Amino acid sequence: MIRFHSRVKSVYASLLIVMILAMVAFPIVITSLGIYLRKKPVEIRESLDSIPARLGVWAKDGEDQQYSSEMVEELGTNLYLSRDYERRDDRVNVHVAYYTGLIDDVPHVPERCWAANAKWERVTGHDGITPIEVRIDGSSVADVPANLASGERYESIPVVDPVTGVTNEVHLPVGDYEMTVVEFKPNPADPKMRQVGGYFFIANGRITPSARGVKNLAFDPSEEYAYYCKVQLSHRGRITDPSQDTLVPQFIEIVEDVIPELIPELVQCLPDWVEVESLRPSSSVITQKSDS
Repeated sequence: MIRFHSRVKSVYASLLIVMILAMVAFPIVITSLGIYLRKKPVEIRESLDSIPARLGVWAKDGEDQQYSSEMVEELGTNLYLSRDYERRDDRVNVHVAYYTGLIDDVPHVPERCWAANAKWERVTGHDGITPIEVRIDGSSVADVPANLASGERYESIPVVDPVTGVTNEVHLPVGDYEMTVVEFKPNPADPKMRQVGGYFFIANGRITPSARGVKNLAFDPSEEYAYYCKVQLSHRGRITDPSQDTLVPQFIEIVEDVIPELIPELVQCLPDWVEVESLRPSSSVITQKSDS
């Protein structure tokens, strides 16, 4: 049997004590510096399926899509909405998914999901991050502190509670409206048929068009809480203009018609980040349901 000298045992015990103290003290020191490596979840305010069946001239078409347990597991959240809307001969799928308190999740985006279908061919040249024009009626600069992370001023819109009749101010996310757009040919035998998708994220009250941007916004070390919401629109149609080889312009027109109607409804479901920021550095009020 190997026997250690008493001095070796003493040094070993001292090192062990130092390591234990460091493990206990490190999170306390980090938190005292305003650095949060673990994010607290933020509860969604309303179910996403409370978004109205009509968005401006767009009307709900059919029933909301219900994912299988396998698809929900792959999506990474059970807080989602997948709904088709119709306007005359146009149809668009609105997909919204909510995540909170998760730092390692990689959002599911169409360029990866659609590319998994070996028969689908990606079309390049008109894809990528694209600015979209979003004008929300009735919005104005809110009389609240600016976003703590960016310094941008919040805008708000008045919303009347359908039950109480009380008018409340709902704060809109800050940042430029841009989305990542992708285009595919879903049918090799019909090259003029296209599937176009576009998405952006609302993360901790700010807008970003990319999955990488979610990491930068929602998981800022100075933020104690974290959430992000993916907003994705998809449209399938046929190119009718012989001079065109893309459906992206028609898709952007649809997006710019739907998003100004969708955002005011969606933000009533999402956390009010102005309220979250007002509770810094900590709050026991905002928690996530254990089954979400």
